[in-house]
Amino acid sequence: MDDDSTSATPLRFLADECTFTQTVQMMQEMACTVIRIQDLDMIGASDPDVFQTALELEAVLVTTDRGFGDIRTYPPSSHHGIIVLNVSPNPAQIRDVHDTMRALLNTESSFKQTLFTVDGQKYRKRMRP
Repeated sequence: MDDDSTSATPLRFLADECTFTQTVQMMQEMACTVIRIQDLDMIGASDPDVFQTALELEAVLVTTDRGFGDIRTYPPSSHHGIIVLNVSPNPAQIRDVHDTMRALLNTESSFKQTLFTVDGQKYRKRMRP
């Protein structure tokens, strides 16, 4: 897992409260620095507050909340990266999405100004225009 070469600070991730604990653990096992919304005493925070916190931390937001995939509200040029996981609490689906997420984390070196959507078969990325 490489640092984001376009950022002056080490790459870190902010896990929204809807992100599964297993996902956070998998990322930590890959040596990712993951801060959870719960660790910041922000349980129940609004999406704009979660987004603002990710900006302040210069963190890539990891979430299952598809609202963060709306580029009209959260244009890629406005953030340090968002990863939207399309996953349900089905163990087989979680395993498949984690496999795709591992591929993303092992392949991508830059997350800034990029929206990633991840499912059990592939990931897509949309960069700023």
